[in-house]
Amino acid sequence: MRIHSGKYKGKQLQSAKDLSIRPTTSKIKEYIFDLLDDAVIDARVLDLFCGSGSLGMEALSRGAGEVVFVDNAASSLRVLRKNINQVKPVEPFRIVRKDCLGFLKGNAHPFDLIFADPPFKWGDFGPLFERIFKPENLADYGIFVLESEKSHQVNWESDLFEVLRQKTFDRSVITFLSRKTDE
Repeated sequence: MRIHSGKYKGKQLQSAKDLSIRPTTSKIKEYIFDLLDDAVIDARVLDLFCGSGSLGMEALSRGAGEVVFVDNAASSLRVLRKNINQVKPVEPFRIVRKDCLGFLKGNAHPFDLIFADPPFKWGDFGPLFERIFKPENLADYGIFVLESEKSHQVNWESDLFEVLRQKTFDRSVITFLSRKTDE
């Protein structure tokens, strides 16, 4: 696993040896960042369920202004810290050990871009959507990118958000969402 583009291109990233962390595949990561393109530049980014930090590190490499990494698992944060020490980013970042819903509940500074790659067995999407799309979490015109398991029954119809784009890769569904506007 490595960083694909930007100032840290080619830097190797580690993943957990015990497979407790399921990192986003290279193919999916390239797809996400090709679509985001310049939206990453100077963005305030949140990497929920960050695991190894692969998505947040790629965002830093591509010009994000700041990344906040959030995960509740000690094993994930150990791998993340190894990757941060490997890359040595100069951009501001913060590591938070907290449940993602708890973090969102207490957040007061909106993010331009939010990634969430929960474990495939996780399925608490209703409360996640309720918190993500609050103005204190997702900035106006912000983008939320969710990687979910194909077998999950996710309700994509909502007054809170709209689906911008969705694509299936093997077991994963990548969905780009934004807050619904009153137009």
